[in-house]
Amino acid sequence: GDETFTESVYNSCNPVFVKVSQNLGIQRFYSYVRAFGFYDLTGIQLPGEAESIIHKDPKEIDMATASFGQRFQITPIQLITAYAAIANGGNLIKPRIVKELRDSEGNIVKTFETEVVRQVISTETSETLRKILEGVVSDGTGRNAYVKGYRVAGKTGTSETTDSKKTGRYIASFSAFAPADNPVINVLVVLDHPSGYSHTGGLIAAPVAQRLIEDVLNYMGVEKRYTEKDKETIKVSVNVPEVR
Repeated sequence: GDETFTESVYNSCNPVFVKVSQNLGIQRFYSYVRAFGFYDLTGIQLPGEAESIIHKDPKEIDMATASFGQRFQITPIQLITAYAAIANGGNLIKPRIVKELRDSEGNIVKTFETEVVRQVISTETSETLRKILEGVVSDGTGRNAYVKGYRVAGKTGTSETTDSKKTGRYIASFSAFAPADNPVINVLVVLDHPSGYSHTGGLIAAPVAQRLIEDVLNYMGVEKRYTEKDKETIKVSVNVPEVR
C-alpha cells in the first residue's frame, strides 16, 4: 500500500528510502552523506579513531542499499555526531571529551569551546526531523524507547554484516536524543551480533536506550512534562487489577 514519508520512517520501510534516494540522485544523495561527516574522521581528541568504509565511486545499487543503512561501515562517534546535527538545529559539531577544567577550588582554568564544522541542514529541516523521529518513538518501531514524562526522538537500526564467515551476523542499534523539543543528551546503543529471541534494534537496543535516557535525564534534573498520552498510559496502568 501507500505510505507517507513520515509513516515510512515510523515503520522503517526500506522501499520508500530507496525511492527518496532515487529522487535525489547519486550526486546529491552522497553530498549529504559527505556533509554529515561520514567520509571524514570526527577529530575527537582520542587516539586511534577509525575511518569509515564507504563507497568511493557509488552506483545506483550502492545508493539504494545505503539509503536504508546497509553495505557501508561508519563509526559510532560518526553516527552520534550526525544525530547531534539533527538535534541542535543543523550544525555538525566537532565532538569533545572535556567541556572545561577546574582547579581544586572549583575555578574554571580552561574552557574548550564548541567548534562548528559546518551547517548540514537548515533549522527548519532539523525541526521537521526532530518531530518525525519523536513519532518513531511514540508511534513507530522505537516504542520501546518511550519514557513517560520525556519527549524522546530516535531511530532503530538493524543491519546484516557482509562477513561471509559469519552468515546471519547482525548489528542492532538505536540512536536517540531527548527531550525532543529541547535536546540535552544524545544516546547511541549498538549491539554487535546479539543472540537470543531477536536481532532488531527496536526490540533489543531501544529498551537499553530507554533506561539510559530516563536515568540520565533524572540525574541531570530535567523536569518531566507529562503529555496526554503519558497520562492515559499512567491511568491504564493504575487501574489494571493485580493478577494473582
